[in-house]
Amino acid sequence: MATSSIDGRQLKRRFRAGVDRLSQHVELINQLNVFPVPDGDTGINMFHTLRRAYEEIAEDDSEDAGVIADRFAHGALMGARGNSGTILSQLLKGFADGLQAPTLRPSLLRRACQAAVKQAYSSLSKPTEGTMLTVAREAAESLGHEASGAASLKQMLEGMTAAALASLENTPNLLPILKEAGVVDAGGMGLVCFMQGMLGGQSALPAARLESARELRGEAAGGSYGYDVQFLMIGEDLDIARARRDLEALGWSVIVAGDRRAIKVHIHVNNPALPLDYALKTGAALDDIVVENMDIQYQRGLARRQNEAAPANSDSPATSVIAVVEGDGMRAVFRDLNCDTIIDGGAGRNPSTEDFLVAIKQLPSHQVVILPNDRNIVLAAQQAADLIEGRLTRVLPTESVLQGISAMLAYGDASDANADLEATIEQMSAARAATISIEVTRASRMASFRGLQIRRNDYIALVDGELCSASADIESAVLGAFSELDLQKIELATIYFGADLAEADAAELVERLKASSVELEFEIIFGGQTLYPYLISVE
Repeated sequence: MATSSIDGRQLKRRFRAGVDRLSQHVELINQLNVFPVPDGDTGINMFHTLRRAYEEIAEDDSEDAGVIADRFAHGALMGARGNSGTILSQLLKGFADGLQAPTLRPSLLRRACQAAVKQAYSSLSKPTEGTMLTVAREAAESLGHEASGAASLKQMLEGMTAAALASLENTPNLLPILKEAGVVDAGGMGLVCFMQGMLGGQSALPAARLESARELRGEAAGGSYGYDVQFLMIGEDLDIARARRDLEALGWSVIVAGDRRAIKVHIHVNNPALPLDYALKTGAALDDIVVENMDIQYQRGLARRQNEAAPANSDSPATSVIAVVEGDGMRAVFRDLNCDTIIDGGAGRNPSTEDFLVAIKQLPSHQVVILPNDRNIVLAAQQAADLIEGRLTRVLPTESVLQGISAMLAYGDASDANADLEATIEQMSAARAATISIEVTRASRMASFRGLQIRRNDYIALVDGELCSASADIESAVLGAFSELDLQKIELATIYFGADLAEADAAELVERLKASSVELEFEIIFGGQTLYPYLISVE
């Protein structure tokens, strides 16, 4: 019998099925990154966004579809992580605003989906086609107009999902960088997975040219999403390639980075003992072990949100700064520069909109500046700034922690001069724009990109977010990055070395650079970041 309507309880079940379907493909979505960097986390961000959304309705038995959609959207807004999660939350908000009825019927499905697309597009200053926006729009357009036919709700959902899949397969033709990298859009893939789950099917996903794209290892059992496990393996002759292969067989959302002396591991598993036991059996020593039950993280967040915001008073500073920072050394740098609140952020751990809201409310100042320090965190930060009430909150779209440091230096100068907020933002923006950022990491997969033949575990260097060099040797990768710069206009390079390196390693790099006619003044600082051995600020 054709489905004629969906009530609140049915919609809740479909939302849960959508979350489960996406959870099964988190690692595959993560690996659809244009650049083969180890912190591709689109899948993780979308999963956390949807998990928080479902937590909002987990105990709600309302039969009103409009109520369920509205609460689900609110949870997504609060839990939005990364650009993909933030756009997804806007789609869900628009859908809920367009529904506003106790039952979902064909005409309401058209209206809600059209509202979802309008909301998502309007939330971005420069929408990009060939992304999840396109997938959502073309899926909605497949529904036609109310007068175009009398298809059942089931037929409309099936047609809409098929259109979304076709749109996803076409994303490389709309966005050349996807075609060059041999992948479809990661956010679009996540949206298709969610829609397929809501439909109740297990349709095939498009193939992508990936060396090691794997589906999630094992479905969530009994409504549990498992444990987030992180640790550091320390030894003398560690086999990072084998460790990655073995750990990928144990869990999902696996990130393994490092060298023969130290390997940083991030993995999601149903049994946290498995990866720890494996690491010990390799003979490695373990350090910095973190095990988090993802099913109770929300409860911790709820307790944190119940803390009342500190009241602003006349003795409060005029402006406070919030920054997202990863690494002990980097956090120390920001504290020294008088950053008021530091939110821990790193690969697979992008802060949510809710994290920003909590941080803002706990500050005594009426004026707040947020430094996302990652291009994938900017939208979530801006969403928080738009949602907060009673505080003038501005987001300075720093795309790297190095831009954030330059902005903080300018903030100090502006504070000393008693500049107002607009003048302070202007000075911070100018400093951000003048910063050249070099980021060095390991390739997470084999790739061919703009003439570079990249092998898995090669060192790759990005200059202001653009991949420019790759080599089996880290120093050669850094030299390749410097070769892209106009050295006549540069005076100083500040090298922040990561958790797996020593100051002596950075000093050797400086000598290699000097020997290669890079005549600059160098400064070496401990950063402590995990997946990027070197972060280099050039000015």
